[in-house]
Amino acid sequence: MGLVYNSLEPAELPTTHMTHSEPNHSARDVAMGTIFILLGGAFLSTGGVIIRFVETTDSWTVLFYRSVGFVCLLIIVIAFRHRKNTVGAFRAVGVNGLCMALTLGCGFTSYVFGMMLTTVANVSFIISAGPLFAAVFGWIVLRERVSLTTMMVIAGAVIGMGLMFADGLSTGQMAGNLVALGLPLTFGLMVVLIRRAGDMDMLPATCMAGMVSGIAGLVFSESLSVSSSDMMIMLAMGVVQLGMGFMLITLGTRYIAAAEAALLSLSESVLAPVLAWLIIMEIPTTLALIGGMIVLACVAVQGALGVYRERKSRKLLAAMEH
Repeated sequence: MGLVYNSLEPAELPTTHMTHSEPNHSARDVAMGTIFILLGGAFLSTGGVIIRFVETTDSWTVLFYRSVGFVCLLIIVIAFRHRKNTVGAFRAVGVNGLCMALTLGCGFTSYVFGMMLTTVANVSFIISAGPLFAAVFGWIVLRERVSLTTMMVIAGAVIGMGLMFADGLSTGQMAGNLVALGLPLTFGLMVVLIRRAGDMDMLPATCMAGMVSGIAGLVFSESLSVSSSDMMIMLAMGVVQLGMGFMLITLGTRYIAAAEAALLSLSESVLAPVLAWLIIMEIPTTLALIGGMIVLACVAVQGALGVYRERKSRKLLAAMEH
């Protein structure tokens, strides 16, 4: 699940919180950041295909082993970054970080159950609406202004998702679509929580989210006894698909403006259905495909507008400095 933290549209006026959009990065850095984000989206897009090769039908078991792989990778990364202060980094996230961990943990759970209950394409298209939900929650919680254009884009995305849910009624996949809806909802809440945290390193909170989903899988799983091949596949989902996807997108957003990063991370939602079609011959219905394309188009428009506003803000800020 593509999770670009700063994917809300930027303010109309320049601010001092433009850490990822400052124009002092070299062309090489920007190119590297772009490649990282695209690769991150590519890694994340493999989740739906990989999960189809798991023999167990217990979603809680899949969730547990996927979370274990993810947590192990992040603990290594956090320990490398903070060294002797690793425990302190976890403590520093505070109540806001705990809320984020619970929220994102629910998102991880929605992803696994959604993929087990509906098509890869449906889950991927629904995931892509995350930035729009983030804009809505930013307006509700943080009182951030939502432009008329953004409201129109959100309305268009609602229509697209409505078509997908209507399709779910006819194909018996409504439950999966509803569960998958938890992904953009938790994403929107997570973005708001991260904004409230300011400059705090929230990677430990992300790791804690994996712990939350892992504990849920441990408690509700029918049995953790699986074949060695299943275990390797599920652990690989946590380390390679989710872990590497997160790491690459996080690295890329150091050099790419927030709105551009959000736009580039749509590579996950575009690639996932294509991979499902090419590798496992999973083809979405016409109605679901139309609805998904509408949602993707709306999010792409929102991202493009964000890129325009960020560049306009940078130019205005540069003019003010001179």
